[in-house]
Amino acid sequence: MSQSQDTDDGAPELQWGASIETLLARWCDEAKANEWMHTEAAGQNNRTSRGITIALTILSSVAGLSNVIAGGKVWAGDFQPSWLFGGLSIGISVLTMIQEKLAYGTAATQHGLWAQQWTLIRRRIEEELAIPPSMRKSVQVFMKTLRHDINQVSIAGSQQLPESIRDSCKKRFSNIPQFELPEICGVAEHTRIYMPLPAEGVVS
Repeated sequence: MSQSQDTDDGAPELQWGASIETLLARWCDEAKANEWMHTEAAGQNNRTSRGITIALTILSSVAGLSNVIAGGKVWAGDFQPSWLFGGLSIGISVLTMIQEKLAYGTAATQHGLWAQQWTLIRRRIEEELAIPPSMRKSVQVFMKTLRHDINQVSIAGSQQLPESIRDSCKKRFSNIPQFELPEICGVAEHTRIYMPLPAEGVVS
């Protein structure tokens, strides 16, 4: 399709050029950062979930076994072992409630899925930019589907990232020259506008 031919919305069709490649490189950097953050979040939630599960298993085993051994015995000062085991039962109930309410296991799975989606987005951009412009897909179609996928995963996952991980991401990647961090990491920039680049070229 020639450059002069209009698309459905009346605007001329986009063509591959340095400005589009610069934008995609920026999105690719942001995808890498988001991929790292969701991977970290998945790992943290998974470790917490396993820790609570192990603690629940140990407490349940100790409480059950100790209750059988102690029976109805009374210790010095009229202290009854059953009080201790009752306290263990309360601790088990609290941990169970925390596990259910905060759903660490579910959160770990969800962050893992978001990390996979960002991985796919990153690879798509890298693969497209690695080949000559004349062999690439239509930039119009590529940008449209890419924006849809980025918006979908961003809306779903960005708000679920804890501040500690966003801060860690900023520290990890901020030292890389010209690396583009997502705004959720606390990085704000002026809105960018189109500026013709010296190497700007158009491939028909």
